This record gives sequence, C-alpha cells and structure tokens, in this order.
Amino acid sequence: MKNNYHDMYFEHHHWLLKIRQTLIMLLSWCILLIPIIITISTYLAYRTNGHQGHFFWYYAEGFRELNFLVIILLFALGIIGVFCITMGYIQAQRTRGLTTKWPMFDINKSHLQRQRAESFMTKQFGNPKMRTNTRNFIVKPEQNLTKNQLRDIVNNHIGDDKDGF
Repeated sequence: MKNNYHDMYFEHHHWLLKIRQTLIMLLSWCILLIPIIITISTYLAYRTNGHQGHFFWYYAEGFRELNFLVIILLFALGIIGVFCITMGYIQAQRTRGLTTKWPMFDINKSHLQRQRAESFMTKQFGNPKMRTNTRNFIVKPEQNLTKNQLRDIVNNHIGDDKDGF
C-alpha cells in the first residue's frame, strides 16, 4: 500500500539527519524541563522550610505567584475532573441505552454535500478519473473558482436555477 507521505527520519540511512533531529529534540526537552524542575524544587523547598528540594531563588513575590498558580491549577484540574466524570457518566448511560443517542452529524446531508461537490468539480474540471490521473493540469481563466464558490455550492447557498445544483 502506497503512503501519501514519507519521513526520512524513520527510513533507512539518513544518519546525520537522525542525529541532528534527536539532538534538537533533546535540547528542546531540556529547555522545557529545566525551568520546571527549578521552579518545582524551589517551591518544594519553600513549602517544607528547606527540608526537601533546593532554593534556587528567594523572592517573596515569586512564592506568592506560585501559591496563586497552584490554586489556579488545582481549580482547573477540578473543573477538568468534573467534566471527564460527567462525560464518562453520560457515555455509560448512552451505552446502556438509558439516554437518547443524538446524532453527531447528518449522514444524508453529508452525502448530499459530497455529491454536490463532486458534480460541480466534474462539470468544472472533468471526470474524477482524469483529475486524479493527470499530473499537470492547466486551468483556464474561466475555470477559476471565485471566493467561497465551492462552499456555497456544497451548502446550497446558490439557487438551483443558477447553476443546476
């Protein structure tokens, strides 16, 4: 099966690319983790009066900001937890058939939109087989699409009498 993409990092050979990208990745992780480790270690030392962690800095306003940040993060964690538990409960009820299962999208509408788009593209640029098998295709000026033309045709914003869609 032919993939539409390839990544030289995961292919055989290309050792310099792999080494360079791995070093950049490790450096990026260090740039992310070192300030986090310093902040957590300092805050832990502050909360335990120096028994655990290490003081990298001693600014009182920094500790106040960290206290505020911890409160905000705990609040956000609580909101996320309530959301996850609620969604899990709703999904469990839907699985048991105790709650109505509302559709996420209209399959018939989606199929109709695809048909409209395909019909328009066939009229504008030729049949699908020719479009997919042609390597270079010159678009005539009258074939250019106007802004939002395809969207309007797919969503049926253009009247049926104008283009026949």
